[in-house]
Formats: sequence, structure tokens, C-alpha cells
Amino acid sequence: LMKAYLVRIFLCLLTCALAGGLAAARTIEFETTEVTAADVALSPDGQWLIFTMLGHLFRLPVEGGTAEQITFGPFYDTDPVFSPDGTRVAFVSDRDGSEGNVFVLELATGQIAQVTHESWAGRPTWTPDGQAIVYLRFVGGRAGCPTGEALVRRIPLSGREAETLSAPARVIRSVFYLPDGRLAWTVIDPDPHAGEATTRIEVTSVQGTVSTLRTIEAIGDRVATSPTGDELYCRGRRSRYIPLYGFFGHPEDLLSLPLPEGAERHIATLSVPWCMYRVPQFAVAPDNKSVYLGDAGRLWKIALPSGAREPIAFRARVKLEVQDPVPPPKWAPPVLGSSGPPRSILYPRLSPDGRSLVFGALGYLWLQSLDSARDKPLDGGSAQRLFEGSAFEQHPAFSPDGRQLAFVRYEYGKREVRVFDLESRQTRMAASGRTYTPSWSPDGQRLVFAEWGGGAFGVVSVNLSDSKKDKLAHIGWWSPRPHFSADGQSLYFTTNTTGIGTLYRLRLKEKAKPEPVTQLARHLSDGLVSPDGKWLAFRRNTEIWVAPLGTEPVKEEHIRQLSPEGGRTFAFTPDGSALLYSVGNRVWRQPLAGGEREEIPILLELQRPTPPPLLLRRVRVLDFPPKSGSSRADASGGFGPETSLFIEQGRIRWIGSERGRRLPRETVTLDAGGRFAIPGLFDLHMHFFGGGATNQEAYLAYGVTSVRNPGGHLAWQNALADRAEATSNPAPRCFFSGEFFEGSHPPSGDFYLLIDNEEEARVYVRRWKEHGAHFIKAYHTLPWPLARAVAKEARRLGLPVVGHGTHVEEITKGVTLGYAFLEHTNWPNRLYDDVFQMLAVAGTRWDPTLAIKGGNPLLLRDEPERLADAKLRAFAPEQEIHEAQTWLKAVDKNVLRGSRFEQLAAIRAAHRRGVKLQVGTDSGVPGIFHGASLHWELEHFVQAGLAPLEVLRIATQQAAAAVGAEDDLGTLEPGKLADLVLLDANPLEVIKNTQSIWRVIKGGWLFNPEKLRPPESASTTK
Repeated sequence: LMKAYLVRIFLCLLTCALAGGLAAARTIEFETTEVTAADVALSPDGQWLIFTMLGHLFRLPVEGGTAEQITFGPFYDTDPVFSPDGTRVAFVSDRDGSEGNVFVLELATGQIAQVTHESWAGRPTWTPDGQAIVYLRFVGGRAGCPTGEALVRRIPLSGREAETLSAPARVIRSVFYLPDGRLAWTVIDPDPHAGEATTRIEVTSVQGTVSTLRTIEAIGDRVATSPTGDELYCRGRRSRYIPLYGFFGHPEDLLSLPLPEGAERHIATLSVPWCMYRVPQFAVAPDNKSVYLGDAGRLWKIALPSGAREPIAFRARVKLEVQDPVPPPKWAPPVLGSSGPPRSILYPRLSPDGRSLVFGALGYLWLQSLDSARDKPLDGGSAQRLFEGSAFEQHPAFSPDGRQLAFVRYEYGKREVRVFDLESRQTRMAASGRTYTPSWSPDGQRLVFAEWGGGAFGVVSVNLSDSKKDKLAHIGWWSPRPHFSADGQSLYFTTNTTGIGTLYRLRLKEKAKPEPVTQLARHLSDGLVSPDGKWLAFRRNTEIWVAPLGTEPVKEEHIRQLSPEGGRTFAFTPDGSALLYSVGNRVWRQPLAGGEREEIPILLELQRPTPPPLLLRRVRVLDFPPKSGSSRADASGGFGPETSLFIEQGRIRWIGSERGRRLPRETVTLDAGGRFAIPGLFDLHMHFFGGGATNQEAYLAYGVTSVRNPGGHLAWQNALADRAEATSNPAPRCFFSGEFFEGSHPPSGDFYLLIDNEEEARVYVRRWKEHGAHFIKAYHTLPWPLARAVAKEARRLGLPVVGHGTHVEEITKGVTLGYAFLEHTNWPNRLYDDVFQMLAVAGTRWDPTLAIKGGNPLLLRDEPERLADAKLRAFAPEQEIHEAQTWLKAVDKNVLRGSRFEQLAAIRAAHRRGVKLQVGTDSGVPGIFHGASLHWELEHFVQAGLAPLEVLRIATQQAAAAVGAEDDLGTLEPGKLADLVLLDANPLEVIKNTQSIWRVIKGGWLFNPEKLRPPESASTTK
């Protein structure tokens, strides 16, 4: 047995040496006296604490002092617990390359041995005799979230296999022993619909039966027993389920629970954990007189039963191994006047006679004539736009007779299904709402489409004769792509009701329940049945898969991959013999029965227009203080005196006196009247969700000339980039990631990449690089082993990786992997000095998105008149206003106010430490409005204590550097692109003056915000 144990130690050390899988890390070091969300363990003799900080274990005398780091490496260690004899510590670590497994540290020698070999294990506790460890094996979800289920397992240290002690998997969070030797655990029963959760404490008997010891009307976690066994201590929280935030509400309490019954007693109020993700561990003293825990950035000794707090002062020198962030690729702006093909062709569709092709490019629909025999363009004719105007046009569908075209039109935040008569050239509205992917009935009398509402998709049909709508099915968060069967008697759609995306058939006349057409082992998305009913095609990420249809459900052994790409755009040809799809800017037709695919050439050349020369007179230009080390004498920064500024070929040519300068004859002159010019603003976190567009005019109207989108369909982002470059439309330039990388159990449906394994992760990083992604976004649901594969491949290709930072584990692991950006913050808690020093020394940028993390809800509760602002209401559809008003009522105002105070303090502390702060909003979700919320975010930063000039620098100069565009954007100086905002009032005096926008210039194109509003809402032009 000892030999087997030593072999395990050797294998563990070898695995740990190889687990990183990345380039050689660098070591960063710093000293701190604060710790964020520490787990705390107490030695059996009550003399030593072990606590966690930034994913490492530290040892500290119980009275405080200098903490000693005792685990090292590019790993994340949590959940420490002393063995009964105090010589060893069990803890959870990802050092084997997993999500987490249980390891044992010998305190005398520092040797570490791996104990469990699960895909994900956590929450260990020692058996009373110290011969085995009981732990949780997590099954799906994220380990700390209410949806993550677990099994209780026990593994002997003698080398025998682990055994399962509880089944089936449930939401179990704590495992502990009572003093009498019985094993117990907590089971949380969350009810999102009722907005409540309860906790049952279950206990095992000698015979192995399980009974309920007692129940808590709260979320109870991290339970510990008193030495006498007559009471339990736990961290409990009475919470409500709130959309966007999960279970959130009241602060957490440290509770005493008498046994076997009796009223619970409050001991102390603690910080609120985010989504229960990593509820910190605490320890009870052997004499039952105190509890030790980490909270609010410190270590505490809490007296029992009074709850009196005594801080435990410490100082620690932290040593971490991290990857350097990959710098953003240098951005190269397009050459004005040049021409070329579009980056992206979307949803190509053949007419029923095969002589015409409709497709999307730049967010418009185009028609191209084809030779039906050879699929060659007739007479060399190029594609022609079907409609005028700047509305976005999507999801075209020919009627069965080929005379009409249904499509989705999107403008000023409003979506409509429209029908276009190809002969009369007339268009009429068929339906309005959040509509997607219309499809025709075989008789051409009805349309069926997906409609978003109430936080989920539904399938809706509309009768074209009377515009009557019928809801046929409820889908949830999945892309349904509904369509009729060839006889019109059944409806096909895709949804996920069992954990696997599945195609269903709904027989319309029988009013029967939907029946599954597929029984696959992995997700199916956008399932589509051929017009003749013989074939099934569907999408997995961007892959296209097909299978013949029969009477039995389609299984994995029946399917084959038709194409590794094109899954976002495919459709059957009218005769059902082939699939039509696009990859990048190329369109392909691939026969289903076999044979080579054929390309259908797209004749479309885009001409990048050049704005006329523009002279601004009497303008006051913002100048930032010079960078550190500059030799410039003027280090103050600010607005200069009135001057002239000349723009030509979209760039600033000179700033200063007009004396002795010649201007081109066609120069447009604009008197700025002494107004204040700032660089065009950046919103570094917004979303053009799904295949849909967003009201892009709103961004320009609010002076946001550049945005960063860490999550949206890549092909659509390329189409929007084409629009921003090849038209003079009011569209912000966009730096984008494409679809973000999720795991196979996504919380947001199938809208993004559902990555199943490491090879798939690497393939999609390479594919995203090839198709123009500026960076990679790793979502918080991507398992860490896959995140490591993404980070390694992205580093090899020179692509930055962006991740979430909603709690200290995500932040630390993101820094370890070399993420360039961390998005959000761990609201409603705050971060502390250990995290800020790590971010600052590592060079990781932090975009806290205060707008969505409590900032906007409190701002709009305190100032509801902002929702009545005429400009905001002009650009935000009434439905978005209503959603914001509903959302604002969800969270208690006092909780919001306390959380905001903490978050602003964190921003202030991070800025002092030199963290690279960035400004983003997460616009596109309720209460976060496109354009307007960026200005509110600037207000949040100023309220945190930053000077207006510094906040403007973050939102312009530093934002440009963050996306690799500092050579062309971010400041107002000769040679740079002409992105600027002209303000009526000085924003350095009051930051809200950034909203006093008179004119906006993007790349030399001049826009009047008043004229960007919808015609019915436009007011008198100034």
C-alpha cells in the first residue's frame, strides 16, 4: 500500500509539471495586507490558520503576523482542511489539469499527493480517523452555482477506489461529520420560479440510511459543527431569484442552529457571495469560543456567542506564476477610395426556379441573377440591392412560387417581418416584434417564425390574409428555426428540453405534444428538414451535419458532417438535393448524395467612400497630459484656446492657425462657436446580439464612434464592419471576438460556441483567427481545462483572450492564463488589494461594467427622469424602456446603495494601485442602453474619485491602445483618424457635459445627432 501511495505522489508531481501546457510563465511578487474571499481552516490545536489567497495556501499564527505561502505554481488551490492529527492539509486544486481534484499536503515536508481523479471534485473533509476523505463530485454546471449538482463520495488514502455515498446527484454544498461520527451534508432546493431556496441538512445512520436532521428557510452553506455536537454553524442567506443575477438579495448571515431542534440564532452579518459561486469556508475553534473566517478583505476572529469581531492583522508576500497578456494586434484602418469584396456573405437563398440568388451583405439584402444551367452570372451582371435606406435586412425566404420574399427588417431598435413582391416591387409588413427566421407554408398563405419575448423564444405563425398571429410552441433559450413540413400538416422546430438540443415535429391538426425527430448524444441547433422530407440538416457550432430521414429518430450513427463551416447560413436548395451555405464571402452548393461542392460566384465589389474635406473653426481641442517619461513641458492637459482643425481623407491634417494654408475648393466649413472637442468615445463592452443588429445610430448620436463586442455572431460582425467602412452610414467601428466560447451546458442557449473538448477549442480559435476575430472571448461557463487549451492556442496565434471576472477565482485563473481583459466585477461584493496588485503587476486590463453591476439600477432608481429623456426614448424602443422599469424593481434599493458604495471604493483603490481600468457597459441587456449608458458609466467612474480628465483618457486614448488602434484613434492630433465629439459644455468641469453633444465626426464623416433620430421623434435641429 505504501508503494502504491508513493507511485501516486510521483505521478501527481509529474502531472503537475505538465498541467500548465502554456508557454513559460513569469513570476510576479508583491506584498499585501488584504485578502479577497479567503477560505479559512484552523489546526486541531487551535494554533495555526491556513487561508487561501489568489488560489494559493498561506499559513499564519492564529494571533496574526507574517503569513507564509505554502503552495506555489500556476494553479488554483482552495478548500483547505486540516487532518485530525494536524500534520496534513487536504485541499482542492486544478494542478492536474482538471476543474479540480483533492490533494493532500504534508506540512512537514511540503510534498503534495493527488487523492481523487475526478473531472471535478471539491469540498473535502477528513473522516474522524484520518484514513479517508469525503468530498463532492460535481456533475455539470459551475461548482458554486445553484444549478451545479453533486454526489457525495469517499476515498480511502490506502489507494482503494472511491465509493459513492449519495445518489442521485443533487445540489449538495457541504459535507461534514458530527462529533458522534455520523456523516452529514446540505442539500439546497432552489426554486427560481418562486424566487426562494431552502436547505435540508441530511445525516446518515450507522446502517447507511439517510434522514433529515433539520431544515433552513435559506441558502445554507459551509456548515461546521460545534465541538460538543449540540449545535451547527453555517453561512445562510435568505435570497430571491432575480433575472440576470440569479439568487441575490439579503446579506449573508453566520448562523447558529441548535440540535436537534430550536430557533436559529444570528451571530454575524457577512458579505454577500456572487451567485453562491465560492462561498468562503470558515472554521470553529476547538473550545467553541470563536469562529475564524475571511470577510470584507480581512481575516476575522468572531466571538461566540456574541458575534463580536476582532481583525487578525497579517502581511503576506505573494508569489504567482502567470502568463503575460497577449497585446492586441495592430489595427489597420481601411484605405479610403479602395474597393474589394465584402468580408461576409450571409444566408444565401436560391429562388424556386434556380435563376436568382438572394443573400445578405453589409446588413442589406442583395439580388443576383444566375444562369440556371451553369450557376454563372448572366451577362456579367453584378448583385443589386433590393431596398433603399439604412435599415438592417435579414433572414430572406422565397415563397413557394418564387414571387415573394419574406425577410426581417430592423431599424431604430424595431423588428418587423416584411413581405416583398418581386414583380410589383411593393413591400408590406406581415408582423412586428422580436422576430427571426421566417419560413413559408407550402400554400404560401402563412409564415412561421421565431419570436423572442418574456426571456424565451416562441414559434409564431401569421396568416397573410388577415395578419392574425398564433403562438404554436414555447421554446426557451434555443434557436428554433421553425418550418412547415412539405404537406403543411406538421411543424418542425429545435429546442432543448432534456439537456440536449433536439429537433421536434408538432402535428398541427392533432394538437399533440411535440415528438422528437432526433436522439443525439450532442446538441443539435437550427434543425432543418428538406422540402421533400428526405433529409435532415442541422448545425453544431459552425459545422453542418446531415442525415437521411426515416420513421425512426435520428441517432449519432446516422449523421455525417457535410461541412466544417457554414452552419449559421445554410438552407436546402428548392429541390432538396443540395445545401446552400456561405463561408466568409464565398457561397457553396453541396449535393447531399455526394460529390464535390460547387461555388456560386458573388459579383459584389464594395467601394470605400471618402468624406469631403472639413474645416472646423473656433474649436477648443482636448489634449491629454503626456505619458510618463515624456519631455513635454506642459503636463497639465485640458482644452486649449479656440483654434481651427482641418480634416482631409478622413484624417486630421493640422490643428492651428489657418494663416498661410490652402484649402481644397470642396472644403466644408463648420463654425464650432468655441465648443469643446474630445476624441470619439469607446464603449469597450457592448453586444450586437445574435444575427440581429442594434440601433447603431444611437452610438453615433451619443458620440460613441468605436465599440468592442465580446460576444456576437462572427459573420454578422464582419458584415457590420463592411457597413462601417464601405458606407457613410452612422455606424461605429467595431472590434469584435465573434461568438464566445462556452461549455456544453450553456446558460444562454445555443447562440454561441458550445465547446466539447480541447481539440475543438483549438480548431475554433484557429478558425476565428482566419475569419477576422480581433480577440477570443472565453465565457465563464467554459470549463477551465478547455479554457487552458483556448489560451494556449490563442497565444500561439497572437490573439488576446478576454474572460469574465465576476469572482476572485475567475479573475485569478484569467490572470494565470494571460487573459488581456477581465470583464465585470464580483458585484455585489468588492475586490481588495490582493486582487488589484495582481492585476496591476500582471498588466491585465479590467473593465468592471459598473452599469450592469448595480450602477444603472441605482442611478435610474434615484433619477427616474432619465428614462423620460426625449433623446433616450427616441433611440430606445418602448419595450426596452418597459424592461428597464421592470428590472429596476427587482433589487432592494438599500442593497444597491451599499453595494455601489463598495464598488466605487474598489474602483478608487484599483486606480491608485495602477490597474489598467477600461470603460464598458454591457449594453444590450435590460437597463443598459446603447450609447447613453456609456455616459452614465463615465459618471460612475468620476463618482469613484477619478478626475474627469482621467476618465476621458480611459474612454478614448487608453481604450484605443486596448484594441491596438492607438496609432489612429484615441487622441486629437495631426495624422490620426478624425473621430471627435463637439460638446456645448466643458466635461472637465462636470462629467455629465459629455452628453451635451452638438456634432459627431467619425472618420471625417459629419453627423448631427438630432438628424440621427427616427423621423417621428426628431426635434428642431440646432
